[in-house]
Amino acid sequence: MALSLFAIGAQANSPQDILPDTSENRARVAAAYEQYLNIDREHGRFIEVNGIKMHYLEWGDDSGVPLIWSHGYSSTGFELVNVADQLVEAGYHVYSISYRGHGHTQVDNYEFSLAHIADDIAAMMDKLGIEKAVIGGLSLGGGVTTTFYENYPERVLGIVLEDGGADAVQLRTEIMYEQMKAMLEHMPAMQMPVFQDRFAGIKFMANLYVPGWGGEFPKLSMVALHSFVVEKKDGTFGMHHDDAKMFDAFGEAAINPGLTHRLPLLHQSWRRVHPYITYRNLSVPMVIIDPTGDLFDATGSFEKLRDMHPDLITLVDYPNTPHAAHPMRPEWFVRDLEALLERIK
Repeated sequence: MALSLFAIGAQANSPQDILPDTSENRARVAAAYEQYLNIDREHGRFIEVNGIKMHYLEWGDDSGVPLIWSHGYSSTGFELVNVADQLVEAGYHVYSISYRGHGHTQVDNYEFSLAHIADDIAAMMDKLGIEKAVIGGLSLGGGVTTTFYENYPERVLGIVLEDGGADAVQLRTEIMYEQMKAMLEHMPAMQMPVFQDRFAGIKFMANLYVPGWGGEFPKLSMVALHSFVVEKKDGTFGMHHDDAKMFDAFGEAAINPGLTHRLPLLHQSWRRVHPYITYRNLSVPMVIIDPTGDLFDATGSFEKLRDMHPDLITLVDYPNTPHAAHPMRPEWFVRDLEALLERIK
C-alpha cells in the first residue's frame, strides 16, 4: 500500500524504543537537523506550477539523464538523500519533488488527485526545459509515476516503480480488507501525533521506520526524517501533511473497498491506479522493485505486469527488505537504476 498509517499505528504502539531520550541522542538529532537544513539550502528549489509553489531537491547537472522522483505518501522529496549523489555518479540529473500537501509544498486547496500531481510534473518539465525524463517513485509515488505515464507517455524515457504503481490498488484493498479490519480491532483509536519538541517527533519516526531497517538508522535516514516533522503555530510539533484532507487513513473508508467514494480525492485516485490498463502499450524500459518484507505480498501482481512486456520490464526482488526499500538497500537501488540507464542509452 501507500505508506499506511495503520501500519504506523501498529508499530508506534509497540514497546520498542529505538531512540532513548539521552543527551547523546539529542545531540545526534540536532546534528542531523543541521544536515537537513544544509541539504535544503544547497539542493532545495521552488518552482511555480499550476498555481502552487512546488518544492524539489536537485542533484547533478544537464550532462545527466533527468530522473524525476515522487516520494511515498506521508514522505517528502528528502527520502532520496541517501542515494542522490550515487545516482549522479551513475549518470542521472536528479529531481526529487515534494508533491502537493507534503513537505515544503503546502496548499490550501486539497481537491487534487494523482493526475493533478502528474500535471505538476509535466509543467515542471516545461519550465525547466526537460523534454523527456526517467519517472519513478516509491509507494504512492509509484502511483504518481503510473498516472504520469497514462497522461504523458511521450515524455517518459524509463520507469522506476518501488513497491507501488505496479499492481491494481482496488484489488489490493479488497484482498487486504479482512487483514486490516482485524488489525484495527486490536489497536487503540489513532490520530495524527503531536510532539512537544523536534526530538520527540524524530523519536516517533524512528520507532516507526528503524525496526524495518534492521534496527539501525541507514545513512542520512535521520536527516530525511527531519523533513517529516514541522513546528506548528502553537509551538508544538507535528507531521508535515494533513492526512484527513488527503488520505483519511484513520477512517473506515481507508480500508473498506466499498467506501471509496467517501475518501478524499487523492486517495480515490490512488484506488483507481490499474497498471495492466495503463501499461498495456508500454514502450519504454521499466524496473519494478519488490521488497519482500512489506506488509502485503504483491509479487504475483508484479510478475503479471512483467509478463505483459518481458522485453521491457525487469522485476527485482529485495529479500528481507521493508516497503521503503532504498534507504536500507542503497547499493541495490543504485545498481538497478544504473542498469535501467544502460537500457535507455
